[in-house]
This record gives sequence, C-alpha cells and structure tokens, in this order.
Amino acid sequence: MADPLILPVGRYTGEFHPAVSAPVKYHSLSIGRLSVTLEDPQAFAVWAAAHRPVDRPDAIWDRTAVTDAARQLGVADPDRIVAEFLEDGLLVEITPDAPDVVDFARAHRVLPLMVSLGNTPDDPLRYNIGLFGAAPVLRMPALVHDVWQWSSVGASLWDVCQVFADAGARAEVADAREHDPRHVLGEFLAALPLLVGANAACLDEARR
Repeated sequence: MADPLILPVGRYTGEFHPAVSAPVKYHSLSIGRLSVTLEDPQAFAVWAAAHRPVDRPDAIWDRTAVTDAARQLGVADPDRIVAEFLEDGLLVEITPDAPDVVDFARAHRVLPLMVSLGNTPDDPLRYNIGLFGAAPVLRMPALVHDVWQWSSVGASLWDVCQVFADAGARAEVADAREHDPRHVLGEFLAALPLLVGANAACLDEARR
C-alpha cells in the first residue's frame, strides 16, 4: 500500500504586523471556531509545504514530499514539525482507498475558497473554478465540482457525499456508482490535493 497522502487543515487568514514597518509577528489559521497562530516561520513553512504545487498534478504528496518541499523553503527539521502538526490536527494523513477513509470524511469538512465559473459549450461535462474576472484556475468533472461547490453546507464531507449519492439514486443517474457515497467520496478525494494546492478549497474540522 502506498504511503498516506498529507493535507493541510485550516483556512489561512493572513499574516500579522503589530505596527507600521514591523516584521511579521505570526501567521494565522482558522480551524473550526478557533484561530491558530504560527509564530515560528519554519512551522508556517511546513504547513504551506503541505499544499501540493499546482504545477505538479501527478506528484504523490506524502510525508516525504512535504518534508523535501519544506527543506527547500529552509526548514531545518521538518520531520519534527510534521509529526507535531499531525498530532495537533494541522496536518492530516489519508489513504484514499483505505476502509477507514470514511472516518476522515466524518471528522472534516471542505470549504470552497473560490467560485464556480460554470461550464463551456466546448466542454459541458467539466466546470471551471476560479475568481470573477480572471482566467479559470481549475477545471473539474461535474461530480467533483458539485461536491466542492456545496461542501460547506454539510456538517462534514461525509454528509455531503451521502446527500449527493442519495440525489444521484433518486435522479437515476446513469452511472450507478454515483449512488454510492463511498464512490462519491473517492472521486472527490482524488481531486482534493489539487483543490487544496490551488487554494480553491481548504480542509476544516467537521461542524459539531
């Protein structure tokens, strides 16, 4: 079995300068109802390195890839920080085809950070994601796009996948696999590193 993938958890809410011309004091993340501050630049670099670069869509972004990317950013001991972040929930490891991946989906939700730009007459089965007035950043299959677009409505990613699977069954979608929430989850997880890496989405803890 392949090594688990690593994904960052939290919505980046910016850097903080305490005064005019002052250096960065910390970077902040929002996770659930909490605000997390990262004062150590190397810690923030590790969290940033967990976002797979959009120009490496086929890369397996596992622990080795993250620590290598962090070292390139000047982090002296990324293994220690990765271990701490996995313990604290700022990073999460998933194996998309593992039976327990549903536990991950129950414990987390996905927040869209961009908007849907719709499809095109040339490619009506895929939908563009980006920002108004700019070129699309990503183009996703309809199912992945729809789960992404509505992902913040549910309490968890698993809840959203269950709703889409049920809707697919009620609508008698031709591909019967889309009636199964595990299949919906698997299709979405295959695209999640790209969505997160492009800052089109972020992971958050499930709503309680």
